[in-house]
Amino acid sequence: MKQITIAVLMLVSVSLLLQSCGPSADDIKATAQAEIYQAQTQQAEQDAVIAIQTAMAVEKEGLAMTQTAVAMPTATLIPTQTPVSLSENTSCPLYVYQDWSADTKFVPEGFMGDISDINLDDNFLLDANRPNVIKIAYTPKGEQNWAGVYWWVPGTNFGNGDDVGLDISCASKLTFWARGENGGEKAEFKVGGIKGTHSDSLQPALSSGTITLTAEWRQYTIDLTGKDLSYIMGGFVWVTKKPANPNGATIYVDDIRFEQ
Repeated sequence: MKQITIAVLMLVSVSLLLQSCGPSADDIKATAQAEIYQAQTQQAEQDAVIAIQTAMAVEKEGLAMTQTAVAMPTATLIPTQTPVSLSENTSCPLYVYQDWSADTKFVPEGFMGDISDINLDDNFLLDANRPNVIKIAYTPKGEQNWAGVYWWVPGTNFGNGDDVGLDISCASKLTFWARGENGGEKAEFKVGGIKGTHSDSLQPALSSGTITLTAEWRQYTIDLTGKDLSYIMGGFVWVTKKPANPNGATIYVDDIRFEQ
């Protein structure tokens, strides 16, 4: 700004000289105008340099802030909920069903297939020798042509309920007693196989295969040797199909338990 002021004063002086000295002052006037232009250019260059330096400083500061934000450790974030396994260690023998009044960790809640074709009574008085047994009456009327029931840990809901699996690694087999009303009834029994948000460690379900029952009580065994029983919700399953029992079937089951 000081150079521009001096140049202006020179221009004024030149004007006065023009008035007093005549045309010979053109060269002086041209020189003064050139100096004014040069001074203005130098000032513009200085302003531009200052602007560039300011922008670079702002950009550098912003980059530093960004780098600082990126470097912040994410490990300080705390999850809203920490998954906790409720898998419970159990000892054998572990009963799925002993009798109606006995304490058990399993309940017959997992009805499947044509559920209206199932009539289940888990406190049926059959005779003096077995006052409390499970009675399952199957009357095939539904369109799916099969039916079944899971005895599972309460809250299982086909694997989409609570985290309620049991560690039954103590067991090497599941045993149960069964018979038919008249003999000749066919049924299949299984362990494990529940799959959902929470799943049984035993996959797929281990089956007894289709059994033809007699009219007398017999004990059956499902071998669990070497199987992963660290997380079990589905303790026992009964399944039957219409082609195997076209006229229906009534069966009885008792003393279902995991054994060493």
